[in-house]
Amino acid sequence: MNVKSQGTANPTQAAPDQGHPAWCDRSQCTADPASQADGYNSRTGGQHRSADLPLNLRAGMWPIPPHAVVYLSEAVAPWRCSTYLRIVVDRDTELSMPVDSAAPLLAALSELVASALTETEAR
Repeated sequence: MNVKSQGTANPTQAAPDQGHPAWCDRSQCTADPASQADGYNSRTGGQHRSADLPLNLRAGMWPIPPHAVVYLSEAVAPWRCSTYLRIVVDRDTELSMPVDSAAPLLAALSELVASALTETEAR
């Protein structure tokens, strides 16, 4: 990015020192927007990362995974990157999807579970 373009920042973009999303947990975050100042390098930049949200899967069927968490992440690049929902089970199995895709899926699952709960309560 040249010096002239730096002075015309997009008002919707936060300054690098304020560039962390609200969900970003600074103790988990490895984002370094300054690493991209001289041009994009995929090996640097890091990612914004939320705190882990432990998933209690103990009500599920055996075998019960000993470790399951969900968190958000977003890569750092000179352009807008997608935010991903990441679900990690047993430390080595991961499901990742953009939050734009996760939101309707989670809404549909919530509706499905709510309908079963409503039916159970009506009995």
